[in-house]
Amino acid sequence: MDVSEKTEELATLMAQQLRVRSGSLKDVAQRAKRQLPRHLQREVDALLEAETIAAHPKFAHRVDAKRITKAERKLREFLNKQNPKAERRAELLDRLAAIVFVLFAILVALFFLLIQRGYFD
Repeated sequence: MDVSEKTEELATLMAQQLRVRSGSLKDVAQRAKRQLPRHLQREVDALLEAETIAAHPKFAHRVDAKRITKAERKLREFLNKQNPKAERRAELLDRLAAIVFVLFAILVALFFLLIQRGYFD
């Protein structure tokens, strides 16, 4: 399998699993920067560098196949562990919790205002 084919597959998988817009691996990695651990960002950089080197006919033999395979395997393992449905659910629950907290804070403030004005005497 060619390096560019591997990077295209990884870009598609990364876009699906991390819920970012698809494109080239470089674009997807930039969009998903905060969602990728630092050691995996280095693996993405290695893949991008290998893709650039492999595109040049005279330098194509210099691509380290073991390094590319290792980087691809690490990225696939991480991406296969991701669960987009659970992340969406957690995001929804976080927003709901923030709304409930604000409403609770408003009710507490209103309660203390009513106590201060003497409505419960």
